[in-house]
Amino acid sequence: MQNKKANKRKLRLGKYPYTYARTSVMKSLLFKEGEYQKMLKMSFSEIAKFLQESSYKKEISEFATNHSGADLLELALNKSLSAAFKKLMRISPKELALVVKEYAKRKDIEDLKTLLRGKFTNAPEKEVFNSITSSGILSRHFQHELMKKESIEQILRDNAIVNFSFLEKGLLYLKERNSLAMIENSLDRHYYNGLAEFSGLLPQAGALFQKFLIMEVEIFDILALLRLKKSKIDKTNEFIITAHSMISPKISKMAEAADLDALMGNLEKTKYNGSGAITRGIADFKATGSLIALETELYKYLLKESTLLLHQHPLSVDVILGFMLAKDLELRNLRMLIKGKQLGLSEEFIAKQLVY
Repeated sequence: MQNKKANKRKLRLGKYPYTYARTSVMKSLLFKEGEYQKMLKMSFSEIAKFLQESSYKKEISEFATNHSGADLLELALNKSLSAAFKKLMRISPKELALVVKEYAKRKDIEDLKTLLRGKFTNAPEKEVFNSITSSGILSRHFQHELMKKESIEQILRDNAIVNFSFLEKGLLYLKERNSLAMIENSLDRHYYNGLAEFSGLLPQAGALFQKFLIMEVEIFDILALLRLKKSKIDKTNEFIITAHSMISPKISKMAEAADLDALMGNLEKTKYNGSGAITRGIADFKATGSLIALETELYKYLLKESTLLLHQHPLSVDVILGFMLAKDLELRNLRMLIKGKQLGLSEEFIAKQLVY
């Protein structure tokens, strides 16, 4: 019997000028640094009005009849992301659409984690459902049905994304430690390992994406290790997302660090500290006890690298995947702005959290 991988052939991705041109138009609608600077100086209501006059106008108008305030904006942002991703799937030729769908599955994983957290904390169903983007391959109806399941175990058994056997260890960890950490980590590992395998089917045109994917997973591993070391959780190797056969020596070294200080010392010696951003993030952590600044610097590095996808290969799959990441980060920024203004946080503090 032949190996299953041996039966998988390289995708034959060609030149798709129509799809790439449409993607470039969508990319041109993303907010620029100057627009974020304007929003930083606005009140919550002014930001809402600004968004209503932007590319989010259609989505805000759609939900304005039955919703208002932060709920309205959250629904509109999620609908915009979903519409953008599904449009890419629709305007892409068959094999290119496969790539888009494979990448978009990350949103299914994120939505599933949102459902699990909602069930874990007994959050109101409306609040949980409003936070779901439905921008992956699963339908909003299916996710609504999942949300109504009686327990976390039932959600995991019926999730339709990851085989339950892959999640059983995490469920046991939940029962023993009252923590979703291992379940969420297993979901991430399943997604990224699957995407890494899929990226191996891409032709040379997808080489930059493969390089970017490896870096993205590495950054997510670093973020996970930072949080775990801060929480003084042992056996951090168990939470590394990267397939164990692909773990880089520097990630292994960080996982083996005795404590958070040692981990940060290792991180400071990596390429991510090229401009001293990591050093500044560490200083902020020591002053505030928060990892937010350090995490933001890593996200900024990731965004900087993603722009290469938009410029180095303008007529390849990389431009589409680069847009998808940039759109996702735009929603992260807008949520930070909206939440920050609601909480009355300072303009300076909010600005430090934005990634553009």
